[in-house]
Amino acid sequence: MVLLAILVSKPLYAETLKVPLPAGREEHYALQTGLLELALTYAPGKHRLEIVAVDGLSQKRAFSLLSEGEVNVVLAGYSRAAEHDLLQIDFPLTKGLQGYRLLITRADNLKMLDRIENQADLRSICIGSGNSWVDTVILKHAGLCVTGGPGLSLYDMLENKRFDAMHLAIHEVKTGNVAKLIKQHDLAVYENLLLRYPYDFYFYLGKDSQSLHDEIEQGFQAAVKDGAIDRYFIEHPMISAAIGFLRDHPGLHIIDLDNPEMTSQTSSDLYRYWFGN
Repeated sequence: MVLLAILVSKPLYAETLKVPLPAGREEHYALQTGLLELALTYAPGKHRLEIVAVDGLSQKRAFSLLSEGEVNVVLAGYSRAAEHDLLQIDFPLTKGLQGYRLLITRADNLKMLDRIENQADLRSICIGSGNSWVDTVILKHAGLCVTGGPGLSLYDMLENKRFDAMHLAIHEVKTGNVAKLIKQHDLAVYENLLLRYPYDFYFYLGKDSQSLHDEIEQGFQAAVKDGAIDRYFIEHPMISAAIGFLRDHPGLHIIDLDNPEMTSQTSSDLYRYWFGN
């Protein structure tokens, strides 16, 4: 009877992975969280993913929740500080598409954007970008005019002419929430220009979670080897929309920007999985 009680009380899952996301924006990050769920099916041990919805969550707040022990995994844009201070799962979650950025603007600005040919021309406009986005560092490093603000406030700021355009990753612009916000604020996606730089989202854990980190990373490696991640990537509607956009715009003008945050190691990992490789 004692043995039976022990077996019955044994938890089904070895550990619950608690990942914070902005409340109401779970769809926006479904690609990344879906990849984590897939990797966990290949990881040693048994794990369960729990999304922790947090109102107005920023990356800074997410890292605070991690340090406070409220969550144990964080989804965040790559930065040297995060890689140094935390344990990074070395898989770029969009295979670099996070650094393929389309501009969203007002209808009265579309002709102005037609005149942009190079990085110098980009300096003639001001771009709205999230306060805690690593993209903001990248754009400022390129010498561009950047106005910061909370991510969800950018649409309202753009409508009210606080800046000329804002930017989102190519796979994000067709999501339901973004499409609704664009329509609600009478904005438009500018489809003739793409900003491109090496950048992606990664999962991060605290330094005290080495064993859990290793299990998750083993899951990603096994899923890559099996081809499961490539299949997931190709079949995901967000990626399908992005690939379709690139296919349907063969004359798309691309301006490449440097990312001062990238280290040689992370650049190597990113290009190893890079979209199109």
